[in-house]
Amino acid sequence: MAEFHKYVSAYLATFIMWGFLMAFLYNMVSKSIVPNGDKTLMWISLTMFLSYLASDPLTSATFQIESMSYATAYVVWTVLDLTCIGAILLITKDKSIYSYPAKLYVILGLLINCSLFISMYIDINILENTEEWWLWGFYTVTVNIVDAMMLIALFSNKDFLGLVKLYRQVRGQAEPA
Repeated sequence: MAEFHKYVSAYLATFIMWGFLMAFLYNMVSKSIVPNGDKTLMWISLTMFLSYLASDPLTSATFQIESMSYATAYVVWTVLDLTCIGAILLITKDKSIYSYPAKLYVILGLLINCSLFISMYIDINILENTEEWWLWGFYTVTVNIVDAMMLIALFSNKDFLGLVKLYRQVRGQAEPA
């Protein structure tokens, strides 16, 4: 069963990476249709794709890179996600989350993933837990749901979960007319 889980995880990770590639290509084509159109979503999508490509298990296997052991994978993923957040903040420094809800969704998604990666690293490598418990199941489901949320945000650039609206309420800002 563990071998099956390993293969499913690898192919699911590759599918998510492929989704970020498709989001990049979609945004590249849709923004290139409009002359001098804003390419912010295209650059965010490219950043996400390159980050996920760097950590993809099938890419590592193809190039015979063994740096993605369980001991280091969670740290590598955390560093890649934090680097990705930094790059996205640089790309979108003059862009509002009201115009680009995808910015909020992607940054929030990456922060959630980082916290889960750190939790798993601590559980497995520091606490040396080897038996599966609720955190592992929560991690598996949540990371995949968050990845799907980020993909939907990059394709639609809509506030489909109401996070921008919630952000406005928390900051005490009025709804736009």
